[in-house]
Amino acid sequence: MSEKKQVLIICHTAAGQMYLGVLLNRIWYSPVLAKTAEDGVRIAQKSPFSLVLFDGDVSEIELRSAISLLRTAAAVKDLPLVIFITNENAALNESLLSQGCSAILTKPLDLAFVYAVLARLSGQPRHTPRIPVKIRVELDVEINEGIPEKVLTCVNLSESGMYLRTHKALPEGAIIHLKFNLPRDTASLQLTGEVVRTAPLAAQIEAEPGMGLRFVDLPETIRLQLRNFVQWEMMGDLEWNANF
Repeated sequence: MSEKKQVLIICHTAAGQMYLGVLLNRIWYSPVLAKTAEDGVRIAQKSPFSLVLFDGDVSEIELRSAISLLRTAAAVKDLPLVIFITNENAALNESLLSQGCSAILTKPLDLAFVYAVLARLSGQPRHTPRIPVKIRVELDVEINEGIPEKVLTCVNLSESGMYLRTHKALPEGAIIHLKFNLPRDTASLQLTGEVVRTAPLAAQIEAEPGMGLRFVDLPETIRLQLRNFVQWEMMGDLEWNANF
């Protein structure tokens, strides 16, 4: 797994800092917290960051002043700047973007959308969140010759694909029909996946041997079902209190 990219989170409340810090850590970033834009700039002078995230639920004067500082201070002016805000409107969004903000995200946060935006801005290759999970998956092909059972274990899952553990992966480009149940769900999902990467069993195990699949022709209803499952597993115990 790649190294976590460091992000600077600027939020004026302790509860908001905790929420954003936990969220960013769960989606594979390393958060560093600051209370004000001035504090953030001082921290950035000593440590490199990939992104700056600012909680914009302050007065408009404070918000514009903070953005002005973050777009001119040498330590952070070239970093993507993402604003989290509750009471948005089209005119305000356009104005903030014209000040140099890279993206405006609204609360409560949609994990899949936040993940995709931050991945794009920080240069992450994966644009959908994935979770570790153990799921029994039935296949329509034999992986190991002579063994009639066609079942593998999924070890991580996202709305766009899954990773199956096996010592004998199929070649990249192979198409597989899959059948599995999400945990706590009695209805089976039947999907099609394409092998997009493989990891052989090595002497020194750096990655679990297996193959990564991308779902093909995924119905939108099932995509939303997978998205909701992933989001709940990652954020089910996190709530953004409106009073933060």
